[in-house]
Amino acid sequence: MGTKEQNTDRFPVRKHTRIPGYDYATPNYYFITICTHQKRCIFWTKGAMNRFGQIVWDALIRVEEIFPHNRLDSFVVMPNHIHMILVTEPGGADASVVVGSFKSYVTRMIHQDCPEMPVWQTSFHDHVIRSWKQYQKIREYIQTNPMRWNQDCFYTE
Repeated sequence: MGTKEQNTDRFPVRKHTRIPGYDYATPNYYFITICTHQKRCIFWTKGAMNRFGQIVWDALIRVEEIFPHNRLDSFVVMPNHIHMILVTEPGGADASVVVGSFKSYVTRMIHQDCPEMPVWQTSFHDHVIRSWKQYQKIREYIQTNPMRWNQDCFYTE
């Protein structure tokens, strides 16, 4: 066994969550979750959104301005992650383009105060919403997420 094979065995294999062959610019509703680096709680302080959380909030509000054929149906800024329903309309940008631009902008803004702080984990989780029932369930989950923070799968103190 060569060194390369031995080294690759030490790293977890990243699960690809994207649907093979699916065009993420296809008009649809996408449930997106973006986590902070090492799931550190950098967007809330003492149970309330802080200045970094406000930067994220403001950037989310601007998504439709930057990408006129994409819109956010619902979103929430949690201490260490963000949930959103991104709607791609005809002519809209691919979900990964929107998320990449969003993450880049937020990082630049946060780095004005804390230049060395890592902000995001690599990539993001996405889910194509395929039914009205799924949409309603996800939207309710997003809206009630802050009330369930201490039970959230991303909860850390």
